[in-house]
Amino acid sequence: MNPDGMQKGGKILGKWDYMLLLGESGSGKGTLVKNIKKFWLPDLDSASMGDIFRERAKSDPEIKRLTNQGVLIDDETACRAFASFAEDHKPGLMDGFPRNREQAIKLIKFAREKRWRILVIDISCNVEVILERLLARRRADDELHIVYKRNLDHKTLHPAVMDEIKHRADLFDVITLDGNFDAEIVLSSFLLALLRNVDMLYFYDLRVIETKFDVFENESTINPAINRWISDFLRSLQDRINAD
Repeated sequence: MNPDGMQKGGKILGKWDYMLLLGESGSGKGTLVKNIKKFWLPDLDSASMGDIFRERAKSDPEIKRLTNQGVLIDDETACRAFASFAEDHKPGLMDGFPRNREQAIKLIKFAREKRWRILVIDISCNVEVILERLLARRRADDELHIVYKRNLDHKTLHPAVMDEIKHRADLFDVITLDGNFDAEIVLSSFLLALLRNVDMLYFYDLRVIETKFDVFENESTINPAINRWISDFLRSLQDRINAD
Protein backbone atom coordinates (compact mmCIF):
# COMPACT_ATOMS: atom_id res chain seq x y z
CA MET A 1 0.00 0.00 0.00
CA ASN A 2 1.26 3.50 -0.77
CA PRO A 3 1.92 5.95 2.09
CA ASP A 4 -1.21 7.93 1.22
CA GLY A 5 -3.42 4.84 1.59
CA MET A 6 -4.00 4.38 -2.17
CA GLN A 7 -3.71 0.86 -3.50
CA LYS A 8 -2.33 0.40 -7.01
CA GLY A 9 -5.23 -0.60 -9.23
CA GLY A 10 -7.76 0.13 -6.50
CA LYS A 11 -10.52 2.72 -6.22
CA ILE A 12 -10.44 6.19 -4.74
CA LEU A 13 -12.65 6.13 -1.61
CA GLY A 14 -14.12 2.83 -2.74
CA LYS A 15 -15.88 4.48 -5.68
CA TRP A 16 -13.73 6.04 -8.41
CA ASP A 17 -11.20 4.42 -10.70
CA TYR A 18 -9.97 7.74 -12.01
CA MET A 19 -10.27 11.53 -11.76
CA LEU A 20 -10.44 14.04 -14.61
CA LEU A 21 -9.84 17.77 -14.16
CA LEU A 22 -11.41 20.16 -16.67
CA GLY A 23 -11.12 23.92 -17.10
CA GLU A 24 -9.27 26.60 -19.03
CA SER A 25 -5.54 27.14 -18.77
CA GLY A 26 -5.19 29.61 -15.89
CA SER A 27 -8.37 28.50 -14.10
CA GLY A 28 -6.36 26.94 -11.27
CA LYS A 29 -6.20 23.30 -12.37
CA GLY A 30 -2.46 22.89 -11.81
CA THR A 31 -2.63 24.55 -8.41
CA LEU A 32 -5.53 22.30 -7.36
CA VAL A 33 -3.54 19.20 -8.34
CA LYS A 34 -0.56 20.43 -6.29
CA ASN A 35 -2.82 21.03 -3.29
CA ILE A 36 -4.53 17.64 -3.64
CA LYS A 37 -1.07 16.07 -3.43
CA LYS A 38 0.06 18.37 -0.61
CA PHE A 39 -2.98 17.88 1.62
CA TRP A 40 -4.66 14.62 0.58
CA LEU A 41 -2.92 12.24 -1.86
CA PRO A 42 0.86 12.81 -1.90
CA ASP A 43 1.52 9.81 -4.16
CA LEU A 44 -1.29 10.45 -6.63
CA ASP A 45 -0.23 9.65 -10.21
CA SER A 46 -1.21 12.71 -12.24
CA ALA A 47 -0.52 14.18 -15.65
CA SER A 48 -1.54 17.22 -17.69
CA MET A 49 -2.41 16.82 -21.36
CA GLY A 50 -0.76 20.20 -21.93
CA ASP A 51 2.47 19.09 -20.27
CA ILE A 52 2.43 15.78 -22.18
CA PHE A 53 2.28 17.57 -25.52
CA ARG A 54 4.67 20.36 -24.52
CA GLU A 55 7.19 17.59 -23.76
CA ARG A 56 6.47 15.91 -27.11
CA ALA A 57 6.86 19.29 -28.83
CA LYS A 58 10.58 19.23 -27.96
CA SER A 59 11.10 16.48 -30.54
CA ASP A 60 8.06 16.90 -32.81
CA PRO A 61 8.01 20.16 -34.87
CA GLU A 62 4.32 19.74 -35.84
CA ILE A 63 3.15 19.37 -32.23
CA LYS A 64 5.39 22.31 -31.29
CA ARG A 65 3.72 24.43 -33.97
CA LEU A 66 0.24 23.49 -32.75
CA THR A 67 0.97 24.06 -29.05
CA ASN A 68 2.66 27.41 -29.74
CA GLN A 69 -0.44 28.54 -31.65
CA GLY A 70 -2.87 27.26 -29.03
CA VAL A 71 -4.38 24.80 -31.53
CA LEU A 72 -5.96 21.63 -30.13
CA ILE A 73 -4.15 18.36 -30.81
CA ASP A 74 -6.16 15.99 -33.00
CA ASP A 75 -8.67 13.80 -31.18
CA GLU A 76 -7.06 10.45 -31.99
CA THR A 77 -3.65 11.51 -30.64
CA ALA A 78 -5.18 13.07 -27.52
CA CYS A 79 -7.31 9.99 -26.77
CA ARG A 80 -4.35 7.64 -27.18
CA ALA A 81 -2.26 9.79 -24.83
CA PHE A 82 -5.01 9.73 -22.20
CA ALA A 83 -5.67 5.97 -22.46
CA SER A 84 -1.97 5.13 -22.32
CA PHE A 85 -1.40 7.15 -19.14
CA ALA A 86 -4.66 6.19 -17.44
CA GLU A 87 -4.23 2.44 -17.96
CA ASP A 88 -0.71 2.56 -16.49
CA HIS A 89 -1.58 4.90 -13.59
CA LYS A 90 -4.82 3.72 -12.00
CA PRO A 91 -6.06 5.26 -9.80
CA GLY A 92 -4.84 8.62 -11.00
CA LEU A 93 -5.74 12.03 -12.36
CA MET A 94 -5.60 13.59 -15.83
CA ASP A 95 -5.77 17.38 -16.27
CA GLY A 96 -7.19 18.68 -19.55
CA PHE A 97 -9.09 15.76 -21.08
CA PRO A 98 -11.57 15.60 -22.81
CA ARG A 99 -11.50 18.90 -24.69
CA ASN A 100 -14.40 18.43 -27.14
CA ARG A 101 -17.50 16.32 -27.78
CA GLU A 102 -15.66 13.74 -29.91
CA GLN A 103 -13.12 13.15 -27.15
CA ALA A 104 -15.92 12.92 -24.58
CA ILE A 105 -17.65 10.23 -26.63
CA LYS A 106 -14.39 8.26 -26.89
CA LEU A 107 -13.94 8.68 -23.12
CA ILE A 108 -17.42 7.26 -22.52
CA LYS A 109 -16.56 4.24 -24.66
CA PHE A 110 -13.26 3.82 -22.78
CA ALA A 111 -14.94 4.02 -19.34
CA ARG A 112 -17.69 1.62 -20.38
CA GLU A 113 -15.25 -0.95 -21.76
CA LYS A 114 -13.00 -0.71 -18.68
CA ARG A 115 -16.00 -0.66 -16.33
CA TRP A 116 -14.57 2.41 -14.65
CA ARG A 117 -16.38 5.05 -12.66
CA ILE A 118 -14.75 8.46 -13.07
CA LEU A 119 -14.89 11.61 -10.95
CA VAL A 120 -14.94 14.74 -13.15
CA ILE A 121 -13.82 18.01 -11.55
CA ASP A 122 -14.95 21.00 -13.60
CA ILE A 123 -13.42 24.40 -12.75
CA SER A 124 -14.89 27.61 -14.17
CA CYS A 125 -13.14 30.97 -13.99
CA ASN A 126 -13.63 34.51 -15.32
CA VAL A 127 -11.38 35.43 -18.23
CA GLU A 128 -10.17 38.54 -16.37
CA VAL A 129 -8.83 36.36 -13.53
CA ILE A 130 -7.32 33.93 -16.03
CA LEU A 131 -5.49 36.76 -17.83
CA GLU A 132 -4.08 38.08 -14.55
CA ARG A 133 -2.76 34.64 -13.61
CA LEU A 134 -1.32 33.85 -17.04
CA LEU A 135 0.46 37.19 -17.29
CA ALA A 136 2.05 36.46 -13.92
CA ARG A 137 3.37 33.02 -14.91
CA ARG A 138 4.67 34.15 -18.37
CA ARG A 139 4.72 30.80 -20.18
CA ALA A 140 5.65 30.73 -23.90
CA ASP A 141 2.12 29.80 -25.02
CA ASP A 142 0.41 32.46 -22.88
CA GLU A 143 0.53 35.29 -25.42
CA LEU A 144 -2.64 37.38 -25.39
CA HIS A 145 -4.04 36.24 -28.75
CA ILE A 146 -3.47 32.57 -27.80
CA VAL A 147 -5.18 33.06 -24.44
CA TYR A 148 -8.24 34.57 -26.12
CA LYS A 149 -8.31 31.75 -28.67
CA ARG A 150 -8.19 29.13 -25.89
CA ASN A 151 -10.96 30.99 -24.06
CA LEU A 152 -13.15 31.01 -27.20
CA ASP A 153 -12.42 27.30 -27.83
CA HIS A 154 -13.36 26.45 -24.25
CA LYS A 155 -16.61 28.43 -24.36
CA THR A 156 -17.51 26.80 -27.69
CA LEU A 157 -16.50 23.21 -26.99
CA HIS A 158 -16.80 22.66 -23.24
CA PRO A 159 -20.62 22.75 -22.88
CA ALA A 160 -20.95 19.80 -25.27
CA VAL A 161 -18.33 17.88 -23.27
CA MET A 162 -20.27 18.36 -20.05
CA ASP A 163 -23.57 17.47 -21.73
CA GLU A 164 -22.15 14.10 -22.77
CA ILE A 165 -20.65 13.45 -19.33
CA LYS A 166 -23.74 14.49 -17.36
CA HIS A 167 -25.93 12.21 -19.47
CA ARG A 168 -23.87 9.22 -18.30
CA ALA A 169 -24.50 9.20 -14.56
CA ASP A 170 -23.74 5.48 -14.65
CA LEU A 171 -20.10 6.27 -15.46
CA PHE A 172 -19.36 9.72 -14.03
CA ASP A 173 -19.78 11.88 -10.95
CA VAL A 174 -19.26 15.63 -11.42
CA ILE A 175 -17.93 18.23 -8.99
CA THR A 176 -18.19 21.87 -10.15
CA LEU A 177 -15.81 24.44 -8.65
CA ASP A 178 -15.50 28.23 -8.84
CA GLY A 179 -11.87 28.91 -9.73
CA ASN A 180 -12.11 32.65 -9.11
CA PHE A 181 -11.46 32.15 -5.39
CA ASP A 182 -8.17 31.72 -3.57
CA ALA A 183 -6.56 28.30 -4.10
CA GLU A 184 -7.07 27.25 -0.48
CA ILE A 185 -10.80 28.00 -0.70
CA VAL A 186 -11.07 26.08 -3.99
CA LEU A 187 -9.43 23.07 -2.33
CA SER A 188 -11.83 23.30 0.64
CA SER A 189 -14.79 23.40 -1.77
CA PHE A 190 -13.43 20.35 -3.59
CA LEU A 191 -12.82 18.31 -0.43
CA LEU A 192 -16.29 19.09 0.95
CA ALA A 193 -17.91 18.18 -2.38
CA LEU A 194 -15.87 14.98 -2.38
CA LEU A 195 -17.26 14.04 1.03
CA ARG A 196 -20.81 14.59 -0.23
CA ASN A 197 -20.16 12.14 -3.07
CA VAL A 198 -18.73 9.31 -0.96
CA ASP A 199 -21.08 6.35 -0.58
CA MET A 200 -23.01 6.58 2.71
CA LEU A 201 -22.13 2.94 3.43
CA TYR A 202 -18.74 4.08 4.73
CA PHE A 203 -20.15 6.63 7.20
CA TYR A 204 -22.18 4.30 9.40
CA ASP A 205 -19.47 3.85 12.03
CA LEU A 206 -17.22 6.89 12.28
CA ARG A 207 -16.19 6.47 15.89
CA VAL A 208 -13.01 4.66 14.90
CA ILE A 209 -11.78 7.64 12.86
CA GLU A 210 -9.89 10.32 14.76
CA THR A 211 -8.49 13.50 13.20
CA LYS A 212 -6.77 16.55 14.66
CA PHE A 213 -7.67 20.15 13.86
CA ASP A 214 -4.40 22.12 14.02
CA VAL A 215 -3.98 25.80 13.19
CA PHE A 216 -0.37 26.91 12.70
CA GLU A 217 0.88 30.33 13.84
CA ASN A 218 2.29 31.27 10.42
CA GLU A 219 -1.09 30.80 8.69
CA SER A 220 -3.22 33.88 8.08
CA THR A 221 -6.52 32.00 7.46
CA ILE A 222 -8.21 28.90 8.82
CA ASN A 223 -8.50 27.28 5.38
CA PRO A 224 -5.25 25.27 5.53
CA ALA A 225 -6.35 23.76 8.85
CA ILE A 226 -9.75 22.86 7.37
CA ASN A 227 -8.05 21.25 4.37
CA ARG A 228 -5.69 19.21 6.57
CA TRP A 229 -8.58 18.10 8.77
CA ILE A 230 -10.79 16.91 5.89
CA SER A 231 -7.82 15.31 4.11
CA ASP A 232 -6.84 13.37 7.25
CA PHE A 233 -10.43 12.15 7.51
CA LEU A 234 -10.43 11.06 3.85
CA ARG A 235 -7.15 9.17 4.25
CA SER A 236 -8.48 7.40 7.35
CA LEU A 237 -11.64 6.55 5.45
CA GLN A 238 -9.55 5.20 2.56
CA ASP A 239 -7.61 2.99 5.00
CA ARG A 240 -10.87 1.54 6.35
CA ILE A 241 -12.16 0.89 2.84
CA ASN A 242 -8.92 -0.82 1.84
CA ALA A 243 -9.04 -3.00 4.96
CA ASP A 244 -12.61 -4.25 4.31
